[in-house]
Amino acid sequence: RALTPTPLSLAAREAGLPVLETANVNSPEALEVIGRARPDLILVAAFRGFLGAKLLATGVSKPLNIHPSLLPRHRGPAPVNWTLISGDAECGVSICQMELKIDSGPVTAQKAMPVPEGLGAGALEDILAREGAELLIQSVKALKEGALAPVSQNEDAATINPLMKKSDGRLDFTKPAFETARRVNGVDPWPGAQAMAGGKVHKLYGATAADGSGDPGRILGLDNESRLLIACGQGAVAIKEIQPEGRQKISAAEFSRGCRHQAFSSKP
Repeated sequence: RALTPTPLSLAAREAGLPVLETANVNSPEALEVIGRARPDLILVAAFRGFLGAKLLATGVSKPLNIHPSLLPRHRGPAPVNWTLISGDAECGVSICQMELKIDSGPVTAQKAMPVPEGLGAGALEDILAREGAELLIQSVKALKEGALAPVSQNEDAATINPLMKKSDGRLDFTKPAFETARRVNGVDPWPGAQAMAGGKVHKLYGATAADGSGDPGRILGLDNESRLLIACGQGAVAIKEIQPEGRQKISAAEFSRGCRHQAFSSKP
């Protein structure tokens, strides 16, 4: 099937480098092309598939993968999203050697950091991607120098993420504020945090737990940073931006000026 060229593949073509675009990297045709290239090492980033046994055995060492979580926690899809939704105090990125069992290979490098307040999963993923690139370079250098020291993962501490679904964006304001805030940020940009007001779906962005009280979903007004305060089961959540159904994303202050709603409710 036709594939949309990525910025990386376009840059590679402009640099005169060979590019393989395929819907199945494990297909006989793809394996033949990769085999002719005789790669010393396969590096993997933002790959939503898996490498079969033949590719795992290609090169002088096991392929290295950038995984944006603190392995063995959050193996599998959408690790940054689930780090936020789960309420982890730390996020991070790991470089691991690849095996047939997903994200289970020995870790060659890892970096942890506190979860930034009010930041969505997409923006956090961009930060971790840059950190991961630096860690990957360190691992490749260590491999070249014979100093790579992979550490086996603790299987007892492993967690595996489910696939993200559209329903994961439904908000429940009866939950505590910190849980609601992590949910809002964890589903940004997809599927987006969804709540109802005036019979229409609104998406909420940039959430932080805050002080406040009222019936869950009640709009309490703006705080001193012009964020919209919405009451939760415990405390309130402060929202930076709102996207009403059929409209562009707007600031909380702009939404508040034209808002005739008294409360949000959970999307049915």
